[in-house]
Amino acid sequence: MDRLRRAKGLTVGELISRAGMTKSYYQSRAGFSLPYNTNDIEALAAVLEVTPEQLASPDSAPRIEMRVPAGPLAQRVRRLVASHAATEADLLAHLEDVDPRAAHGARILLSATTNTVVLDEEVLRLITHWADVPVEYLTDYTDEALTDRTEAELELREAMREAGAESIQFRALGQMSPDALRAIARSLRGRPPAS
Repeated sequence: MDRLRRAKGLTVGELISRAGMTKSYYQSRAGFSLPYNTNDIEALAAVLEVTPEQLASPDSAPRIEMRVPAGPLAQRVRRLVASHAATEADLLAHLEDVDPRAAHGARILLSATTNTVVLDEEVLRLITHWADVPVEYLTDYTDEALTDRTEAELELREAMREAGAESIQFRALGQMSPDALRAIARSLRGRPPAS
């Protein structure tokens, strides 16, 4: 629903208002405390200009194209690739296996010579899924707090790999601040590599 809302240029408040819902009613359903009923689905779908079936089944929803700044976004994708000790070819091969259209979109982004490119949002979602970072790291690049947190996690991931750790589930770190994550990374980098 958020993907469709953003594509329409609506805030959450505008969506709620146009669907005839109160904020608390919407939040209880969006937070999965209570289920949506069919009237809710129909009202939200009407505002988003999709069918109720498309809203209820995201896989059937139309793909959303968005214009993005090529340089900064490509730089973030390369940052994700580097944090995995991978190559662009590794990422593209993964995308090709999952969705060839997404691989094509990623190639366009990574080779762009223009200031902006138009991409299917699914490309960015698949890249962030591969990199195990929030999708907003690529879709909402103006969120400075999320960017700071994600980049701190990437620094820690790299430091752990350098220290010999195989993987980490960042959800297990809870709500550590970006500064705390960076301090752990600096501490790991100060230790001799694992043998």
